[in-house]
Amino acid sequence: MPEDFAAWPKTEVHLHLEGTVSPETLWDLASRNGVALPAASLEGLRAHYAFDGFDRFLTLWLAMCNSLRHPRDYEEMVDGYLAACRRQNVRYVEAHFTPYNHERFGFGGRRALEIVCDRLRAAEAAGGPVTRLILDIPSESVPESGPYTIGLLEQIAEPLVVAIGLGGPEEGFPRSLVAPHFERARAAGYPCVAHAGETAGAAFVREAVELLKVRRVQHGIRVLEDPALVRLLAEREICCDVALTSNTLLTIHRDLPSHPLPALLAAGVPCTLSTDDPPFFGTDLVREYQQAHDVLGLSPATLWEMNLNGLRFGLADTALRRRLLLEFAAWRQEHP
Repeated sequence: MPEDFAAWPKTEVHLHLEGTVSPETLWDLASRNGVALPAASLEGLRAHYAFDGFDRFLTLWLAMCNSLRHPRDYEEMVDGYLAACRRQNVRYVEAHFTPYNHERFGFGGRRALEIVCDRLRAAEAAGGPVTRLILDIPSESVPESGPYTIGLLEQIAEPLVVAIGLGGPEEGFPRSLVAPHFERARAAGYPCVAHAGETAGAAFVREAVELLKVRRVQHGIRVLEDPALVRLLAEREICCDVALTSNTLLTIHRDLPSHPLPALLAAGVPCTLSTDDPPFFGTDLVREYQQAHDVLGLSPATLWEMNLNGLRFGLADTALRRRLLLEFAAWRQEHP
C-alpha cells in the first residue's frame, strides 16, 4: 500500500484538545487576556516549548489553560484543531478535555464543554472530522478534580462525551487515587481510559488495568518492565495509545530508535499512534507515522492496522465506528 501517510484517512485517539494550541495562538490569547506567560516574547515562548521533563511541560500547560478566558478563545482553539485535522486527513479523533482546569481558572468547566461540543458538532455536520471527547481528571488535583469531573459526567447527557480519563503526572499520584470516581463513571455508563506507564513504571499500568478497569492505556510504554503484564494486555486486548515524539521528550525513552513500540506489537499488544499534544512537541500525526516507518522500521501494512485500531478500540457508538471502518476499507481498496 502507499507510503504517502498524509493521504491516508487517519484516526487519533490520544490527543489533548487543549494541547493543540500553538505557541502563536497561546501568545495571542495571553496578550489579549492579560495573562502572564513564562516568557517575555513569542520567540522566548517558542523556546520554552523545548521540554526537559514533565514539570516544565505541566507549568506551560496550566498557563495555556489559564489563557482561555472568553467563548471566542475556546472557539479559536477548536477551529485550530479542526484545521489541523483537515490538513492531515484525520477523520476520527478521541480528544481528551479537562473541564476541571477551566473551572479552577474561572471560566467554568461545563460552559467550556458546551462551547467545545457545539463547535465540534457543527464541524461533524459539515463533513468532519468526527470528534468524541474523553473528560480527564488531572492527577495532581484529584481531591478537587475527581469529584468535580465525575459529578459533571453524571449530570450531562452529551453524545460527544464517550469516556472518563486520567491525565497529569504519575510519580507521587498512584492510579488508585481515582478508583472510586472511575467506579461511579462506569456505573453511569462511561468506559474508562488512563495515562499510565509514561513517566512512571509498569506498576502504574497494572493499577490502571486491575483497579481502574481501563479499556485503553495512554502511553503504557513502560509495561515491558513486567512481562506478565505485557501478556495480560495482549490477552485482554487492552490497547496502548502511543505517542513517539512525546515519549522522546518527556520519558526515559529519549532515543527513538530504541522505542518499545515494536516490542509491544511483537508481543501482541494492540497499539495506536497519536501525537498527544502536537504543537507542544513540534510534531503532527503525519510526522509520527513517518517516524514509525523510517526510524522504527514499521511497515505501511503494520501502520495501517494501528490506524484501524483507533476505530476497533474506539469508544464511540458501534454504528459510527463501523461506518468509518467501511470508509477506510473503501479507500484502501482504491489504494492497494
